[in-house]
Amino acid sequence: MEEIQPCIERFVQYILTERGHSPNTARGYKTDLEQFLPVALGRGARTVEDLTATQALAWISRMVQAGLSESSISRKLGALHSFARFLVLEELRKDDFMASVPGRKRPRRLPRALSVNRMRKMLHQSDPADVRSLRNKTVCELLYATGLRVSELCALTVDDLDLQNRTLRCFGKGGKERMLPVGQVACDCAALYLQQRKERKNAPVPAGSKNSRPGRKKQLTLKEAQSPFLFPNRSGGRISRAQIRNIVVSSAARANLPERVSPHMLRHSFATHLLEGGADLRAIQEMLGHSQITTTEVYTQVSKSRLKDVYKKAHPRA
Repeated sequence: MEEIQPCIERFVQYILTERGHSPNTARGYKTDLEQFLPVALGRGARTVEDLTATQALAWISRMVQAGLSESSISRKLGALHSFARFLVLEELRKDDFMASVPGRKRPRRLPRALSVNRMRKMLHQSDPADVRSLRNKTVCELLYATGLRVSELCALTVDDLDLQNRTLRCFGKGGKERMLPVGQVACDCAALYLQQRKERKNAPVPAGSKNSRPGRKKQLTLKEAQSPFLFPNRSGGRISRAQIRNIVVSSAARANLPERVSPHMLRHSFATHLLEGGADLRAIQEMLGHSQITTTEVYTQVSKSRLKDVYKKAHPRA
């Protein structure tokens, strides 16, 4: 009989290598299963054969008592259902212990999007003479111009951006490649940012000068300038999702926007504004990298709600 923790590790490798899930998804599944593990162990489970639906129901009860959202509970329960099916697939046990536990329906929330005017206001908060301010503007411009996920933006290399043809190559969920058009404003911003990186790479700041001090944030480090990543961290490696979030939040704060703005909100704004501008839903699906059109259809509801707001504000007898 197999112990539970090693099977969780095997499951994570399975969804990475055979299912093609991203490392972020795999880490999320592992975290969810390791949160279920103490509940199972506390109820007598020692091997995967000891796992029961009762333990899963007890876990759900704890999550409800802890005040977790319905969406979070649904996601965690989905991870456990996948793990149970994996155990049967790998012949680690004969039955699906989660078969009698129904999945929880996630509430369908409308994605939050910024208005066009607020989006413009946010994107105008930059100083082209400050290379870090310019980088931050380029980050926000590309997120809004392409609808990229944060993980996709973090993985971009300089070679992925074709300024001449105004296109961007990215790899989405499951490693699926797609080509995206990029607007002129975002391309101009990126070109200026890359030019400043090139100048920094070709003219390194001498050791001991003020601009080479670690605390001096306005100057790019040489490792940043030489990095193959489009938006590297100060050591030249891949920028983190948290850093991208901080860039977006800071840009929104400087624009005095009342909303809590996140990188994903820029993706929602991209899709919503395209749809309101008359773009085809299938084209938006392709640009967002959605595998199902039903995922993209939620933006039609956003546009309908916007129309109602406009009507209420503008019509004299609304």
